[in-house]
Order: sequence, then structure tokens, then C-alpha cells
Amino acid sequence: MRIQFCGADRTVTGSSHLIEVNGLRLFLDMGMYQGARDEARRINSYLPADVKSADAIILSHGHLDHCGKLPIAVRAGFKGPVYCTPATAEVARIVLNDAAKIQLEDIEQLNRQRGPRDEKLSELYGPNDIPSVTRLFKRVEYKQKTDLGRGVSFTFFDAGHILGSAYVVLEWAESGKPHKLLFTADVGRYGAPILCDPYPLPGTMDWVITESTYGTVSHGQIGEVEPQLLDAVRFCIQHKSRLLVPSFAVGRTQTMLWYMRKFVKQGAIPSIPVFVDSPMGVETSRITSQFSDDYDEETKAMLGEQNFCGLDNVTCAATPDQSKQINSRSGPLVIIASSPTCEFGRILHHLERSVGNANDLVIFVGWIPPQTLGRRLQDGEKRVRIYDRWYDVKCQVRTIHGLSAHADGDELLRFLKPTLAPQTSAFIVHGEVPQAEGFAQRLIQAGVGSAAAPAMETSVLVLGGTGSNVQMRPPGRTDQD
Repeated sequence: MRIQFCGADRTVTGSSHLIEVNGLRLFLDMGMYQGARDEARRINSYLPADVKSADAIILSHGHLDHCGKLPIAVRAGFKGPVYCTPATAEVARIVLNDAAKIQLEDIEQLNRQRGPRDEKLSELYGPNDIPSVTRLFKRVEYKQKTDLGRGVSFTFFDAGHILGSAYVVLEWAESGKPHKLLFTADVGRYGAPILCDPYPLPGTMDWVITESTYGTVSHGQIGEVEPQLLDAVRFCIQHKSRLLVPSFAVGRTQTMLWYMRKFVKQGAIPSIPVFVDSPMGVETSRITSQFSDDYDEETKAMLGEQNFCGLDNVTCAATPDQSKQINSRSGPLVIIASSPTCEFGRILHHLERSVGNANDLVIFVGWIPPQTLGRRLQDGEKRVRIYDRWYDVKCQVRTIHGLSAHADGDELLRFLKPTLAPQTSAFIVHGEVPQAEGFAQRLIQAGVGSAAAPAMETSVLVLGGTGSNVQMRPPGRTDQD
């Protein structure tokens, strides 16, 4: 068995890993790298060799950093099935269509700025590429074992991260001996709103590929999120100001609507205007309503037959004109808009108005990639560039990490507890270097046989079919070296 690490290695974006076992070539995720424009374009242009010959892609969930390179793979000739849960198929379709439109807009703007002799840039993919991807989706329910042939199968289990998210248990036999590999993808928090908790891990695994976004961090109790968010909303009510939430359209937007609904229902705040200024956020909220069977019991009771954009004080903006009308409004109000990096999307127009207002408040609700406008604001920089103009930052900026859809280090250990055993070898991905290496140490201290944080393009050869007997191949090395 061979593993090649193709993305989200020693960083938190661009998830992709190639598993070669029993003659099959299987990709776990095909995610897009998100970060500074030039670096993102360089990394996202990369595909592992012979991606067109892969037998299948197993997609954990619909976030862009897990599904965003599917159109690039299809352009390169991949024609196999893309296995995913039914909800993930809907979420990924929305996310990919949005990403394609943003790329076209971004490329058009960049080309307008280039000189007449400069080579024109082209998008990695556009809207016309998406149908050829979605036609490959093969929907698989949770807990349904799927046979891939040659003695290899996999099962999806609810990861509790976003709608439709799953962790993957891959099973096969070598020389008559059964083996299991766990790919956690992104694991959700316990007790978080809307979705059920991560499904208990079904026993010990030989190999684990685990995320580590917050591997050395503790979010604190999920109950600590509510008072922080409520304080921010009350501040804006008191000062008649604007609360901006640069948010993922998938998952985090619906969580924010959930909290606003709860605050009003409990009488903690009056019913102030809440705007979802994101076409993708609006559509995702509609899709979320279609999969209400995946809700936890509290959410089922609170929403009843209502959907997330069907509440009295919520306005969903789908068109640019509707977005402009929102930006002309004064507070108190809440605007939830894409994107969390603040590198693109409608949040930029709202920031232009609010960044210089001392009473306006920007709340970040999760991890933000380095070298982005969102991270600069989050890190407290006093002067930032929005579009082509520089602004002094006078608004308040807060971060509520507990709203993250990712488990923290303690919750990851809780989830992995059944396989914290000497026979388990762990590979730590989807984390910046301090988090990945720190979580590797935590796993070793907790009892796993070995743990490493591989670099991009590193390969692992498993010799003799045992979890503890592996050889690491550094980037640039081949199996014949």
C-alpha cells in the first residue's frame, strides 16, 4: 500500500491524498488551495501525475478546499466516479459553480489591469466545466459499505462538520489479512448547533490520516460561543452600528442564522435585520432545509417547518442590486457575507464602508489563511488595502474560534480514542506546521505507534502490510530511488 500526500500538507487547505492499494488508485478529496492569489494559482495548477488514470475519487464533503480541484482533474482526463454523500453532492455543486464564477470575474479584472504586451491569464475552470463534474457524482449514504473491487471497500460515517460531511474508513485485505485506513477529513465539534455529533469511530485502525487544524488549541466549551456572539450583537444594537461576519457560505452562515434565531426566540435581543449577502449562502440554506433529517434534536425543535432563510427578520440577497441596497442601510443590523478570507466576494463592499467606523464590528468565526486581508484584519493591522485603495482600520475586530466547524485538539483526541493504540500509524495533515507537529506529539503521548506530519508530495510505502512498518519518501523521490 502506498500513500502520496498531494495537498493540505503542513497547511490548512487543498486536501488531497492518493491511496494505491491492490492495484487501485484512489484519491481522498481533490481540494483547492486557498490563500494569496499568485501562490494559490501556482498550487492549484498542480495535479498528481496520471490523475486521469485514477479509479475513483472519494469526496469527504463539499467545502472548496476539499472539492475545488475536481474540475481541474476532469479537465486533465479523469472520468471515474466521485463518491460522496447525497448532501455533499448538492453542496459541492453549489460551491463549484460559485468558484467557477468567481474565477471568471477575477481573471477578467486581472486581465484589465495587465499591459497590452502582457500575456493574458486564463481561469483554471469556468461554469461550463461543472456539469461534467457533477455527472460523475455517485451518491452513497452514511454507513453503507461500498465495494470498489479487488477486495477494497469504503464506508462513510457522519463527521458532524458541515451538511453531508463524512469521514472515510477504507478496508481491504493483503495476503489474507484485513486492514483498515481512516481518513478523518474534517471532524466537527461535539455539541455544535444544527448537526449531529461526529459518529463514534468503529474500532481500531491500522493507519490514520487526520486533520489537525486546531491540533494544539482548545476552543473551550461550545457554550462559551453564545455569550461572545450575543455580546457582539448587543454592542451593535446599543451603538446602532453594523456587525459584519465574513463567513463561509456553507455551514458557518447557517450556524450564524441559528444563533440569531435562538437569541430572538429567547428574548435576549429584539428582532433586528439580518442579511445573508451571498448567493451561495442563500442556496446552501435552502439545501440545508432539504436535509432536515441530519439535524440534531434541538434544531428540529427550534425550526419546526421553517427553513433558515424563511425567518421574519432574515433577508436573503441573491442579486448585486440587493447587495447594494443592504450596504446603504444603517445599523443596527447583521450582515453575513462571503468570504472568510476577505480576498473576494461581497464582504469587500461592506468592509469599505465599515472599516473606518469605530462603532462597526467585524467578527471572524474561524481560522483564516495567512497572507489574506482577513488574516491582516484578524492580526490587528492598522492599515489595509481593499480593492485598490488603502484604509485606516478603526472598526472593532473580534474572533470567536469556538464557532469553528472544526474539532479542537481535545475533541480530535476524543474522536480518535478507539484507535489510540500501538498498532496505529498516524499521518497528520490539514494543519499549519505548529498545529500538525504539535498534534503528532499529542497522538504519540496518547498511545499511537507512530505519527508524522508529511510535506507536500511525500510518499509513504507500507511494507509487509503492518501499520508500524512504513517508509517515508520525501518530495521528489520515486519508488525506484
